[in-house]
Amino acid sequence: MKARRMKRAGVAAFIVGFLLVQQSRGMPASPVVIDYFYEPGCPACLRIKNEILPDLRMRYDGLYRLNHHDMRDRSSVVRLIAYQDALGVTNNSPVSMFLDYEAPLFGLKSIRHGLLQGVDTRIGRRQEQGWTAPVPIVLSVPDSITNVEDRAGSFAVPAVLLAGAIDGINPCAISTLVLLMSLLVVSSLRGRGLLLMGGAFCVATFVTYTAIGFGLLSGLHVLESFPVLRTIFESVLASLLLVLAFLSFRDAIRYQRTHDPSRVSVQLPDKIKRSIHRVLHKGARSHHLVLAGLGCGAAVTALEAVCTGQVYLPTMTLVIREKGDLRVWGLLLLYNTMFILPLVLAMVLTRYGLSTERMLALSRKNVPVSKTLLGLFFVGVAVYLLV
Repeated sequence: MKARRMKRAGVAAFIVGFLLVQQSRGMPASPVVIDYFYEPGCPACLRIKNEILPDLRMRYDGLYRLNHHDMRDRSSVVRLIAYQDALGVTNNSPVSMFLDYEAPLFGLKSIRHGLLQGVDTRIGRRQEQGWTAPVPIVLSVPDSITNVEDRAGSFAVPAVLLAGAIDGINPCAISTLVLLMSLLVVSSLRGRGLLLMGGAFCVATFVTYTAIGFGLLSGLHVLESFPVLRTIFESVLASLLLVLAFLSFRDAIRYQRTHDPSRVSVQLPDKIKRSIHRVLHKGARSHHLVLAGLGCGAAVTALEAVCTGQVYLPTMTLVIREKGDLRVWGLLLLYNTMFILPLVLAMVLTRYGLSTERMLALSRKNVPVSKTLLGLFFVGVAVYLLV
């Protein structure tokens, strides 16, 4: 084995020397083109980066061109599909390489055993009489990458819209909303006063929840720099989501049968509920309506995050995969807009006569539906993270 490696190294050294001589004579050598499709953090990709690419660089530095294609970028997905179609292959390995637009290598084992030999062979071909440069694979429609990016990117928007709406009708948020409306009515706030405090509460809720999301995204962005930790985090998160999905489905069935809130297992702890009640009672008695609304909104939102974060964190884990900071922050604001809409709607309806009894009845009727939607959401995100 050692003798074979030394022989290969000697052949490579000879080829390198020959090509350098040719270049010195004014005959430029065409580098071997390697298109590398990968996803940062995948175990096979890490091994290729740490074990195979250094060997490639040491043996053939200057004689190949390595094109990196991050599979989180939709244009890379489209390009990979074009390469597969052109060569008639359908392998969907998480990592793949194409040499000179013609020789596919799929998976760690194939790349480990075929990359160096394939490059070696193609360097040798470049010395043959009549050799012609490889022809790049071109998409049949130049704008198709952009078009598919737009279609694929549009998937994130409805997903975030749906997640924000589900979080907005989360029983944790709805129960707090009902309590707030009840306290405002009992405090004899009507008309302008109700809108001032309610509006301030909505603004503070939006700002606070957005700040929490900003913190989550910042932490997840840092995690992107540690692929192994990110993989472990996503695996643990997916497992927890499956547990939450089971509990949510069970809560929906239990509540549908008993209509007993105490049978719901996934809800705010009693200690946090009492803290929220104290905050709202104190705010409802304040004469400074705007300040009270802002303070209550910020405090209640922070306390509720223990429960609403069950949807928020998984959604931000998906959002952080999007390309471009502006797009990521735009999706964050879109999510929070959907989250706040039920609160704004309830505030307006209360202003125009919706009774707290009717709101309470609607919130109770909403529990099985919201729990089922939460369960489906948890399963969907878990499957996405695992697959």
